Amino acid sequence: MGIMRAIEFKAYGGPEVLQLQDASAPVPGDGEVLIDVHAVSVNPVDWKIRSGRMAGGAALASAMITGRDGAGVVTAAGPGTDPASVGRRVAFLAPRGRGTWADQVTMPDANIALIPDGVSFPDAAAVPLAGTSAWIPLVDIAKAGPGMRVLIHAGAGGVGSLGIQIARARGAHVIATCSERNVDFVRSLGANEVIAYDRTPFEDAARNVDVVFDTMGGDVHDRSYKVLRRGGLMVCLMAEPFTDRGAEHGVTVTQAQVLPRQDILDALLKMMADGSLRVPVEAILPFADFRRAQELSQGGRVRGKIVLRLRDPDGSIAA
Repeated sequence: MGIMRAIEFKAYGGPEVLQLQDASAPVPGDGEVLIDVHAVSVNPVDWKIRSGRMAGGAALASAMITGRDGAGVVTAAGPGTDPASVGRRVAFLAPRGRGTWADQVTMPDANIALIPDGVSFPDAAAVPLAGTSAWIPLVDIAKAGPGMRVLIHAGAGGVGSLGIQIARARGAHVIATCSERNVDFVRSLGANEVIAYDRTPFEDAARNVDVVFDTMGGDVHDRSYKVLRRGGLMVCLMAEPFTDRGAEHGVTVTQAQVLPRQDILDALLKMMADGSLRVPVEAILPFADFRRAQELSQGGRVRGKIVLRLRDPDGSIAA
């Protein structure tokens, strides 16, 4: 069994608890493939888990590898998988509890999707979790389409930036919130209307919205009821806690469950290949900058996504 690099933490805390460790390379089990990881993405959930914010006060039971998604090349096929998949470029979204910031990962065959020609490893790595987190609320739950007015919060972030493009591609009229410094960026993604929340309260600028995509929770969630028409829908991700006041306002509130789905990965990668989805990658950092990557993510001012590069184009381990 070989040795690989992995980013682990053994206790909750700040970025300093993250450590680059040698770990045993994994072996694919039934229905799994082994992947040489070329790039991984940085998602807000990474630092939230690392900090203990999602632990409910419980101690960390054992060391964890951080990360949820990435891209690489299949190097081995376990029992029950297609041997022809070896050598293929794939993007992946890991099951909950399985980390991806490592030189190699095993992944259920159902959690991977082929990367089309012309789509780079960094771009493919950036999309699985953020794209799925936008697709399920907007497409599966809200069924965004022509004639619908959709308000997307945090339009400059990883999920929001993809959500704008997904909703627009399906014909919806998209209103997005962001800070004033990101207005032009968010407009370039295709938003029909952009509200700078640090200049104008969004609830004063939007009315009669069919769908609010709440990526924030907390105070933003409470204020969002004011912009929804009666009978409208608020679809939420797990962020800050919120109180469901849907009955009071005559609207439906739904919390999306984001789970890996191959059909969604396939659809997102196809959109990237045909140019209808642009993944805004603000920075591609070397793997050694893993702490800085989470610090930037936790700062909350990233446009789009941050990606960590683990391998050079020839497949060798990057320094």
